[in-house]
Amino acid sequence: MKKSPVLRIPRALAAAACAAALLAACGGGKDPASLRAKRAQAARGDIVIGAAWPWEARSGILYRQGMDMAVEEINAAGGVLGRPLKILREDDHESVNDGRLVAQRFADNPDVVAVIGHLQSYVTIPAAPIYDLSGLVLLAPAATDPGLTGAHLPRVFRGTFTDGQAGRQLADFAAARGYRSVAIYYVRNSYGRSLANAFEERAGERGVRIAARQSYDPNAAPSAQGLEPILTEWKGLEFDAILLAGETPHAAVFLAEARSHGIGVPVLGGDALGVPDLLAAGRAAEGTVIVAAFHPDAPAPEVRRFADAFRRRFGAAPDAGAALGYDAVRVLADAIRRAGSAAPDRVAEALHATRGWQGVTGPFTYDGAGDLPDKPIFTVTVRNGRFEYLDAPAMAAASPLPDTARTPGGTGDGA
Repeated sequence: MKKSPVLRIPRALAAAACAAALLAACGGGKDPASLRAKRAQAARGDIVIGAAWPWEARSGILYRQGMDMAVEEINAAGGVLGRPLKILREDDHESVNDGRLVAQRFADNPDVVAVIGHLQSYVTIPAAPIYDLSGLVLLAPAATDPGLTGAHLPRVFRGTFTDGQAGRQLADFAAARGYRSVAIYYVRNSYGRSLANAFEERAGERGVRIAARQSYDPNAAPSAQGLEPILTEWKGLEFDAILLAGETPHAAVFLAEARSHGIGVPVLGGDALGVPDLLAAGRAAEGTVIVAAFHPDAPAPEVRRFADAFRRRFGAAPDAGAALGYDAVRVLADAIRRAGSAAPDRVAEALHATRGWQGVTGPFTYDGAGDLPDKPIFTVTVRNGRFEYLDAPAMAAASPLPDTARTPGGTGDGA
């Protein structure tokens, strides 16, 4: 969950930081971080947490439900430090400009002590310096672009894995399955490049050759005609699998066209493919293996408890968005509790000191940059038109591709 246009991270961070600095200067030279900390230390009412997300456009993701469930559980148990949590929502419309405006509105609200958001990395990264300069903790639940934490802003944290971690795990998966060579098809944006580059680097370390590497314009409409030259060329190559570092709907079209060209090797993909739109490829999507932040069928006790409670509460299985929202609220509440205060700097110190806190997406242990270097990554596969959990022992016995999906030189087996 990080799909982005071409963005030079250091320049974007610097520009956002300068804009935030100018806004602070216009406020009479007062330090907004210090003012917020004093107010948070003295406050006795609700603990107000901002939530920035494309609420309207992405209502199909069960993120709101996951956050609501966490808040309900925490408040029913007495709140945090005897104070109830309150979520203040703002819609960023998946827009860089709107994201900055939302960040500034939260920054201008002295009652807000932390923000959970945004969905897209390309929105989160320019907004991050505004939060940090204003003294707000930012916990980004879904941004996987490594650039988010590259500036080491002291109050900025990630709630999931990075594209680099995902790419390396997919390369390890390919090596474990005995794939000798892989073709890469990726989207030309920060997400696609980060995932593809990490995969290629790790694949080289594991002795897996890259047979071909092609990219596509994220702004171009997917079409069979546009894919024809690439797939015709690939038809004559020898490779054992494809890394699809792309996004829907283009990824679904690619799968359908690749299978129609007789290219039936297994396909591996990033977490951006873990959405219902991928299943629009129908039979062509069967056997696709992707990394994910969560799956409700994982056997861990905390996952089973969460999934069962979520089904009772909302009548549906939780998706990755629900789990990410749920964990973000809970780990932030835990940090406030351990800090003994909602003052943002103390909360940030507690988050940096977090070691092995158990969430439904796995344990949280933060490093100095605000990353989760040891964050586990779930693996799922498309089987019978749905995403199914794929645990480590099952990797070697994943379901095969349809018999109609074969290619000369390919393994023909499913992942």
